[in-house]
Amino acid sequence: MSRFPYSFLDVRVALPRLVVDMMQPPCRKGCRARPQAPEVGGVVFLGTGAFSGVRREALLPVCNAGRSLAATVLMGVFIALALPLSGAAAQDTLPKHPDGEERKVAAISQEMLQPPKPDAMMKAFGEVRRWVDRWEITPTDGTSKFGNSSGAICLTLRYGGRIVGRSVEVGGPDALERAARGAMKDASAFFGEKGKPQNAGRIAILLEAAGALIPYEPSSYDDTDLEIPAGIDGVAARAGEGDRQRLRIVFPSMMLTFGHGAERTVGSGGQAPGDALAACAANVLEDPAVGIRSDAANDPARLMKDRKVTFYRFEVSQLAQISPAESPVFLYRQGKVVPERDVSVASMKAWAEGLTNHLLSRVSVHEKGALVSGLYSPISGASVVRAEIAEQALIGMALARASQSGILSADAASRSQDAARAIVRDLATADSEKRKVETSPIASAALLLTVQTLAIDAPEAKEALVSATRTVRGLLEGSVKAPSVSALGAWAAAGAESKPELVGAAKEAVPAIFRAAPVEKLAAAMPWIVLAARSIDPSGEIASAPVLDQWRDLVFQFAMRPQDAGPDGEDLVGGFVMTGSRAPLPSAQSLRVIAGLAAMLNDDRLTPPAERAKEIARLVPSLRFVRQLMGDEYNGAMYVDPLRAEWGVRNSLWDQRMSGEASALALIALCEAVEGAQRAD
Repeated sequence: MSRFPYSFLDVRVALPRLVVDMMQPPCRKGCRARPQAPEVGGVVFLGTGAFSGVRREALLPVCNAGRSLAATVLMGVFIALALPLSGAAAQDTLPKHPDGEERKVAAISQEMLQPPKPDAMMKAFGEVRRWVDRWEITPTDGTSKFGNSSGAICLTLRYGGRIVGRSVEVGGPDALERAARGAMKDASAFFGEKGKPQNAGRIAILLEAAGALIPYEPSSYDDTDLEIPAGIDGVAARAGEGDRQRLRIVFPSMMLTFGHGAERTVGSGGQAPGDALAACAANVLEDPAVGIRSDAANDPARLMKDRKVTFYRFEVSQLAQISPAESPVFLYRQGKVVPERDVSVASMKAWAEGLTNHLLSRVSVHEKGALVSGLYSPISGASVVRAEIAEQALIGMALARASQSGILSADAASRSQDAARAIVRDLATADSEKRKVETSPIASAALLLTVQTLAIDAPEAKEALVSATRTVRGLLEGSVKAPSVSALGAWAAAGAESKPELVGAAKEAVPAIFRAAPVEKLAAAMPWIVLAARSIDPSGEIASAPVLDQWRDLVFQFAMRPQDAGPDGEDLVGGFVMTGSRAPLPSAQSLRVIAGLAAMLNDDRLTPPAERAKEIARLVPSLRFVRQLMGDEYNGAMYVDPLRAEWGVRNSLWDQRMSGEASALALIALCEAVEGAQRAD
């Protein structure tokens, strides 16, 4: 059974459950990626730990999580034979709603497993909108039919971006009514008003409706993270008998916004499907300790056997209002899939402008320098008040790079330059030992690069520049411990034209970095190693060009393609599959690779003119993924301040937190890509 398209844990399970599981649409259980490249030991740093403190990072090849035509036909034949013979299927009891109504099915069908159709979703949404506007619930035959066709319903009400009401109900003829009543009760308590709130018309609505809750048997919570697409499918658990029976359901929107409470904390970055399933088990067993997924005693297989827990998964349709006055739109992972056709030089310039404005919103310029905020949660609206010194320096470097690129409007370029200079002043006037630039090789290198890019003397930063130079030189003269940090230092040293000894250290360090990070591990040093290699030989041949060319061909084997992503990962196409989390899927870590590829595109010695068109075509899907990571009006439906979050780069499509470092790296990647593409004109 190892090559069967579904990961059944026990082929001896009852036939009805087997049939239900097999009826799931393609890609509901993806295959696991298998490491093919050696892992990088230690911590891989792009900069600060909030974004790039990833351990044991390596690229992984992706496998086709879809199902072959032959397998599909075989499954159809099996179901056709099995259904007439399985009288027990009609007796299977799916989860029941609180009033005790059993959901029994006479025949299992594909339609039953899928969420309500778009037209039914739109009609139900219209009824809920009418109920909220009037603050009165008046069920109809249509709403009863909708409730019966849904395995479960989640209704979320938002006011000013904040959740003011949410209710989850198991399907049944009055499911939509129950969900609306519960959510509106929460909203009434929030507004503290009796009767219809004055701001009822300003409440935005998110309606999620599930297909049948399908019995699911995970071997581990780690497998759940791989098998269930975060932000797309939901999970549930049930335990107990009779009056003691408990059912806990977690919808995708609940996972994406988990950990960002009213206390305005930056939060945990959402909830993985495995964590959500563990929390469901803890809830239905009324045992908080069960929620600790790392404890072997809480293994889901053991819970199913010893404590009679039943787990479920289900598909969901998401329909939401971007704002209370707008018509609802269907969402995909609480957002929209960016089409590849949107990638062009003009659009990338617009993205770069938006990214620049987002970074500028983090920088508060004052007389002595600047205050730069750190990790930001658009879910709660909270942010780290002051960024780490390395993150701050990287933001300054990116703004300086963009201001000189020629791809920004005159106003954005001017403001970027002013903000970068303010950051230089702030780095030069540390107010504590921890904020001294020499304490961070990353900050030291970024400070040198910012001053070089702006071509300024910066007399106010003279002492800091001396300290930064000393730190970078010491970094390059030592052994290579972190390829990314050493490569960033080499890039900074190569541009110090007035300091021949520093340039010499860079020329010796670059080959050492290539030795420490051979081609299969070179992603750990991106994009700085490409920029350093370009800089130490500004006009002659690049000695490392053959290695970089080999790396480029290798790395594209790890890009997520449409056939790999399937219907559960359309928004992941173009990202690179890397380890570093329980579910190795494309995230903002891909930006390092994409920026490296863009930097190679922007140099005739690494991408000859005759090959530029081919390399641009290969890079387009990855540039699409850069745009996919950015906040926009669609995922802004779950943000407190959509305008502040717009264009900011998320840690991943399921972790909505935005680090300044990720946005800075994306800005550098776009600058390099636009300049490289324009070389072809």
